[in-house]
Amino acid sequence: MYQITRREQLSETTFLWDVFAPDVARAARPGQFVMIRLHAGSERIPLTIADHDAARGTITMVIAALGKSTREMMRMPEGDWFADFVGPLGLPSEVEKLGHVVLVGGGLGVAPIYPQVAAFAAAGCRVTTIVGFRNKDAIFWEERFRPHSAELIVCTDDGSYGRAGFVTVALEELVRQQPAPDRVIAIGPMPMMRACAEVTRPYAVPTVVSLDAIMVDGTGMCGSCRVTVGDKVRFACVDGPEFDAHQVRFDELKARQRRFVGHECKAQREADKVSELRGLLVDRGKRNYKKFKQLAREATPMPERDAKERAHNFHEVNLGYTMAQALEEAERCIQCKVPTCVAGCPVAIDIPGFIRQLLVRDLGAARDVIALSNAFPSICGRVCPQEQQCEAQCILIKKMEPVAIGRLERFVGDQAPSVVRPPPARDPSLGKVAVVGSGPAGLACAADLARAGAEVVVYEALHVVGGVLRYGIPAFRLPRGAIDREVASLEHMGVRFETNKVVGLTFTIAQLRDEMGFGAVFVGTGAGYPMFLGLEGESAGGVLSANEFLTRVNLMGGDRFPYLDTPVGMGGSVVVIGAGNTAMDCLRVARRLGATSVRCVYRRTEAEAPARVEELRHAREEGVRFHFLRSPLGIDVDEGGAITGIRCQRMQLGEPDASGRRRPVPVEGAVETIPCDTVIYALGTRANPIIGRSTPDLALNRWGYIEADDGSQATNLPGVFAGGDIVTGGATVILAMGAGRRAARGILSWLREGFWPPALAEAGLAAVTPDRCPRCHGDLAPGERYICCAGETLQWRCDGCHRVSEGFAFPFGLCPSCGGHLRRTETGTVDAREVVRQAMEIELGGTAFYRRGAGATPDPALRSLFLRLAAMEQEHLDLLSRRYHLPAPSWVNEGASTAHLAVYAGMEADVDGVVDLLELALELERRARDFFAERSRELKEGSPEWRLCRELEAEEYGHVALLETELERRREGRAGIL
Repeated sequence: MYQITRREQLSETTFLWDVFAPDVARAARPGQFVMIRLHAGSERIPLTIADHDAARGTITMVIAALGKSTREMMRMPEGDWFADFVGPLGLPSEVEKLGHVVLVGGGLGVAPIYPQVAAFAAAGCRVTTIVGFRNKDAIFWEERFRPHSAELIVCTDDGSYGRAGFVTVALEELVRQQPAPDRVIAIGPMPMMRACAEVTRPYAVPTVVSLDAIMVDGTGMCGSCRVTVGDKVRFACVDGPEFDAHQVRFDELKARQRRFVGHECKAQREADKVSELRGLLVDRGKRNYKKFKQLAREATPMPERDAKERAHNFHEVNLGYTMAQALEEAERCIQCKVPTCVAGCPVAIDIPGFIRQLLVRDLGAARDVIALSNAFPSICGRVCPQEQQCEAQCILIKKMEPVAIGRLERFVGDQAPSVVRPPPARDPSLGKVAVVGSGPAGLACAADLARAGAEVVVYEALHVVGGVLRYGIPAFRLPRGAIDREVASLEHMGVRFETNKVVGLTFTIAQLRDEMGFGAVFVGTGAGYPMFLGLEGESAGGVLSANEFLTRVNLMGGDRFPYLDTPVGMGGSVVVIGAGNTAMDCLRVARRLGATSVRCVYRRTEAEAPARVEELRHAREEGVRFHFLRSPLGIDVDEGGAITGIRCQRMQLGEPDASGRRRPVPVEGAVETIPCDTVIYALGTRANPIIGRSTPDLALNRWGYIEADDGSQATNLPGVFAGGDIVTGGATVILAMGAGRRAARGILSWLREGFWPPALAEAGLAAVTPDRCPRCHGDLAPGERYICCAGETLQWRCDGCHRVSEGFAFPFGLCPSCGGHLRRTETGTVDAREVVRQAMEIELGGTAFYRRGAGATPDPALRSLFLRLAAMEQEHLDLLSRRYHLPAPSWVNEGASTAHLAVYAGMEADVDGVVDLLELALELERRARDFFAERSRELKEGSPEWRLCRELEAEEYGHVALLETELERRREGRAGIL
């Protein structure tokens, strides 16, 4: 959360915020911008930095209340808090010593030019400042500009102050003079910046404009802020926001911005409705604000899973209200002055109070009202008999169905966000590790580091944790709750997450390592920089990258617009270019958003499609149409900038290319147009350049990906590791997780040993890079540590008969001839290989005993039990053999008799009968359990041999519990449970 430390109303619609954000303030430079998000459901708002104070840790912004979100911001008082603040973003202005610099600010652009006015003046330039306002009452900061300006020209549209007219008139007078200015910088509304560019173009005066207003995510991921500069496509959030005004194609930007005009009007109508309800119900405390005749007679139905479907599964039958349904039902509550429903609630929830907050879309406040009386709204909303309690007392029941109070309580309990912050548990000796990026690689790395006791801080550029799991994969493939549970488990382990931190801009890798005291840094930022084809018509507003499309839905709730603020801007006829898993996600999301025509265009056949077969099948079942062997040629756009179709070249498969797939070649003269109004590019991604630019010594390959060691994920910089898509390019989630885990091992080795590159070899262990063990040539799991016991020669001498044996000693270290105790003929410390041998000997002994016991008992149930236990012991023996490369004997010597084993187990009487045999089995299992428990305490926690002992200890605990229960029932004369 971030606090507004100062607020000043500059005019009727313009206001100033100072926000406490020390990290951003320390890194901010003139020309950069920030992204603000007020709360869950709000859009991300780009705002240029008007000033910053590193000492106070504040960022200053001047904001005009033009839309729903900025009007909401204007209502927020000084001292209030909001959810997210990320930056500084973009590249800073190029401030250099020039002769004469003219800075032009209009409307919202007046405040953002202030840092540049001061910077150019400090650099020794002659600065002319031109600022424009609607009228005298709208003027602000005139006194701040004067000390830094050789000349300050204030323009007002109505002539009520300073020079009458637009800023472009004053600018043209300056550029006509000789000598002309050396540079012009214009910041303000798009039409003003375009007009300034046209004024200076005939005079060839270098002109710069700032395009921060076109951002969506602001971190270089979605591609919505693309702009054609000259003949190249740039991304304003990473390559800008400042560009050569004479090279910017403003007509494309204008056409793309028009796509949200209708959405903005819809959002405003919704905001006006909420504002009216807030004023009526919250501010004025109006009750009984509706009459019965205005209400729906019946309660809003609860959506249910189809009866035929739910008869065959355990999925929840009642699916819960959507936001629209919850609001529809909430509006049936007339807010009684004397709410009889509260009297019917056993815990006296303020029912009208929480419904009132729901009506004004404040789910957090609604949850807080319920929490005053009930901490479990999701449970009680499902299981309480509301029809006999609160709903039975609803005043509406006299004339119609009562308000569905329980359904609304459940909706609030399910949908209102909650945060758990357990105290961390850390090992200070390992120090701190920074994980950059909270995608699959970052989360996997953080988990292993936390388990080892390191203090882990995960930095995420977006406002939520999860990376591509969150923004790139739809909920129908990966439910958000699954992500939340995993993140919560990491928090329980002590991992700290810091969102809205763009490493490389907010602070650098070098600052993490030096100033901020992190002993190691793992970079797992992914490769989310979108790719386009450069087709004619690609700059149309209806063209989106897969990242932008999925981000608007998965990350910003675009599927719930206008109840949440972010629109998607998708039409009813959608074409997706590509046939990978991301393309399938886009196609299926488009169907769920209501598109009536959803088509996939792919230049090869279905057999070559990169998507999983299951994803292709699901998409087809959901109504997606596929156009295989079609290669896009161009996008048709009408005069208004709207897409009318996509032109495609029919293809056929030719000879195989370098990838081994048959190369698609054009069918001569076969061109067709597929009608559509939206085109989504799902063609893969590239490496985001932010980390590379800010870390010049970091080794990158020619595609911009970070070079890292395959085994430890170490880069060329000591203490810096990298993994996932930022190293390999676009790949799978599981591969990214594997890289994160390898990096964690490398980091722990670096922190403990201090050698670079980190050495992963330990006694009995190896960091595997080949796919076969170099000792026994057995198969290995890639990248995993292992213990190889192959080639060991074992000799044993019996204390009783002194016979020497080779190989395994079983059962349980007893001589197979006389039952005496065996001792190793060699000496040495316990190592990993010895632990493996001891484990296998116990499994061998257990197999032998249970086979012998099955033959010795007349009880068929006990015989069946012993045979099953023998099979379990054999299965585990086989597993140990595969895992540690040590073949087990193909035969098992039945070994010592049950009488010998009884003496070994400390039983005073001979084994006679079912109960005695069970007692012997139980005692032997207890000894095995205790052996593994004691051995694990002697070993290094977390080591492979320690994990082996804990695994076997747990298995023996299960055997002990089973046999104890069986023995107890037999002693009581009851039938065994087996």
